[in-house]
Amino acid sequence: MKKQLFTIFFALAAGCGDDHDHAHPTPPATQAAPANVGRIDIPATVRQNLGITFAKAEYRRVASTIRVPGRFELLPTARHEMRAPFGGRVELLVKQYDRIVAGQPIARISSPEWHRLQLELEEDAAEVSKARAELTIAEQSLAEGENKAQLLADRITKLQSAEIRRTELESDLAAARNAVPRLQAEVAARRAQLDSAQHHLPLAEQAVAAQLGMSREQLLEEIDSPTGKRPRWQAMALVDVRAADDGIVESINISDGGRVDALGAILTTIDPTQLRFRAVALQSDLHRFKDNQAATVVAPADRGDAKLPAVAGVLHISPDADADERTIDLLITPKQVEPWNRPGVSAFVEIPWATADEELAIPTAAVIQDGLTKVYYRRDRKNADVAVRVEADLGISDGRWVVVNSGLTEGDEVVLDGIYELKLASAQSSGATTGGHFHADGTWHADGTPEPGEKK
Repeated sequence: MKKQLFTIFFALAAGCGDDHDHAHPTPPATQAAPANVGRIDIPATVRQNLGITFAKAEYRRVASTIRVPGRFELLPTARHEMRAPFGGRVELLVKQYDRIVAGQPIARISSPEWHRLQLELEEDAAEVSKARAELTIAEQSLAEGENKAQLLADRITKLQSAEIRRTELESDLAAARNAVPRLQAEVAARRAQLDSAQHHLPLAEQAVAAQLGMSREQLLEEIDSPTGKRPRWQAMALVDVRAADDGIVESINISDGGRVDALGAILTTIDPTQLRFRAVALQSDLHRFKDNQAATVVAPADRGDAKLPAVAGVLHISPDADADERTIDLLITPKQVEPWNRPGVSAFVEIPWATADEELAIPTAAVIQDGLTKVYYRRDRKNADVAVRVEADLGISDGRWVVVNSGLTEGDEVVLDGIYELKLASAQSSGATTGGHFHADGTWHADGTPEPGEKK
């Protein structure tokens, strides 16, 4: 059974009907000259199957723009090391290249050091309670001593009014009064001890919180535990290591279940948004650059801006140069990071170095050599399903864009991808090669050969 196919009809390409004479094809030299040479039908099916894309002609400063190669790199501040606050056995909670957010647990440590530190915090808290109780006892003793001395003095006064003298009472009064300064000193000592304990405890809590990578308020926050509400530091049997910033896990320095020493490296993260572009320019072009001038980073593919968006940035000239290579680095800080901007990706930076009029230009990838002539294919202004072959009247080129002196207006679309297929179709329409046609899948079928599914 004959397989049904979609067919692509180009200008003067022979069709594939059932009445086509495959046994006696007409030689191309005897065919009549076509009336639509240079116009090629490109309906939606053809564009999709052949991957035809378009780029718009636009005004650019081609002659006054210098292009310098380079690559993206991470800023020094983009890389962070996550280290263990305590030594112990590590349970990893993330994998390499996982995306993490600030505050997310990345590892969990079972650490004897942490349990000893918990015990020290317990002792510090108990020391405050003990000092407070001892101060209360000292203050009570002082009050009792002062009260005793006052009672003895009142009793002696009453006895004196009755002309009675008790020498033993006078002796007790003297002893009671002499004890008061000692009791006052004891109160002062206990108060100083309490002040010291109360000052030491928050400092110890702050030190532990900093070691855990959290605030003191988070350390003291009441959380649920098997024994009820308890401060976080009391309820923590394991230590969670949390991410300080958003980023991506770049490398892991320890295996899951391995042991790590205190402050040992667990993993490294990077912030992929902290990027800059480093280009290498010739020192002879140094007079064309200046700090803080506008620059644009463009994709490395030689196909204009059709697929990857350009990145606007600010240029900074490196403070030192390479005397041996006679080059100097240019650093561009992007104003906005695009998805294709990744460390190590090669690209070009375009830097306008002089004020000049803009000229109409198209990507150099849209121009192809056809014999002795360079041509491009313009999309018909009235019929989007037709491409018109145009002999190129070109001007200066910067290697990525080329000035078009005539034949185009701003906004005209030219074929970018699929230009080689159109060149072949154009050659067929002009009788330059054996007749034939394209199928919808983009394959060429010469006249006089069987169709797919037909017997010879």
